[in-house]
Amino acid sequence: MSDEKYIEERVGRRNPYQVPEGYFDAFASQLMQQLPERPVKARQVRMRRSLYIAAACIAALFISGAAWLFMSQPEAQPEAPVQMAAQQESMEESIDEAADYMMLDNHEIYALLSDN
Repeated sequence: MSDEKYIEERVGRRNPYQVPEGYFDAFASQLMQQLPERPVKARQVRMRRSLYIAAACIAALFISGAAWLFMSQPEAQPEAPVQMAAQQESMEESIDEAADYMMLDNHEIYALLSDN
């Protein structure tokens, strides 16, 4: 604290720094004149780049969603012929059972089919 008292005794409490009068009146216009102008193309390039990034993100979402849907579905193609064969066998068995129940032989079945 002794340093502060020494400076205060020597200089006093006044502020040695002052702003010239009217400095802030034209400050904004002077600053704008000193700034370099940006070309419009730089803004357009940034805008295009952000649009490309957004489009790439959307495309990635669609592709990953389609891949997820494709991978989550069970493969039905190899089982389809097996299921069709099983259905035909069960149909033939049911026809045979019905014929046995009615006690029809082949000759009677042919006769019934030919009448219709």
